[in-house]
Amino acid sequence: MSTDQKTIDAYDKHARSWADSKQDIKDSISIFHVFLEKPALYGKLPNLKGKSVLCVGCGSGEEVEHLKSHGAEKVVGIDISSGLIEIAKKNYPNLEFHTMDAEKLDFPKESFDVVFSSLTMHYLESWTKALEGMYEVLKPNGECIFSITHPFFSATKKHEDEKVKSRTFGYREHKESHTCEVTGDYLNPKKVEVCIGKDLVVTNYHRPLSIIMKEIVSSGFEVVDIVEPKALDESKKDNPIFWEVHQKIPEFMIFELMKINDKPPDFSGVQ
Repeated sequence: MSTDQKTIDAYDKHARSWADSKQDIKDSISIFHVFLEKPALYGKLPNLKGKSVLCVGCGSGEEVEHLKSHGAEKVVGIDISSGLIEIAKKNYPNLEFHTMDAEKLDFPKESFDVVFSSLTMHYLESWTKALEGMYEVLKPNGECIFSITHPFFSATKKHEDEKVKSRTFGYREHKESHTCEVTGDYLNPKKVEVCIGKDLVVTNYHRPLSIIMKEIVSSGFEVVDIVEPKALDESKKDNPIFWEVHQKIPEFMIFELMKINDKPPDFSGVQ
């Protein structure tokens, strides 16, 4: 299991507060979902009428309910956090949820038309097993749609104090001394500790796009589209700073993949 155990424990411990934050439109967490990531991610969905959908990293169940409301015949939600799954089952008793590792999908082959995942893949140190499993459970021509923290954003250096909050990336070269100061690190894979809200501290895994694409291509999937969303204009009135930053700086990346044929995954070239 490549998801950091501290991340699983953190979601179990703070499951209730995390679920509540996603319901509050004014919450600092929610604004990123409502005005940036979710509109772009949902915008990539195909017509779900009569289709079967697997929601990987479903959290407290809101996304499963949303997918079902768009006409899907069957939606199954899985999450590695038993605390979040418990809340999902309570909030949506008529929907199907399982505590399950994204790297160990326990479903029959070719049992879903769509695999959907919001901000989950970056919790995995390697995507190899997850992509292999998603490929296997998808029907031919099935789609895999997921979002992650943008690798450029996770490469930046974060600073925050009482007066200033910043994300910086670049270098300063001192010509006379022939030295330089580099801020941020894009090219090297690394663990990134992320604080979501006040109390939820999790581990993301940063990898450059070259590694991400190598894993995707090796999985057998064809890349249909990649989206780097901007904040919706509706956010400008209530939070002009959020809007301005996210018109220029990418924070999320969305992938639309398709299982074109029954090509077996080949991860032999992935390190």
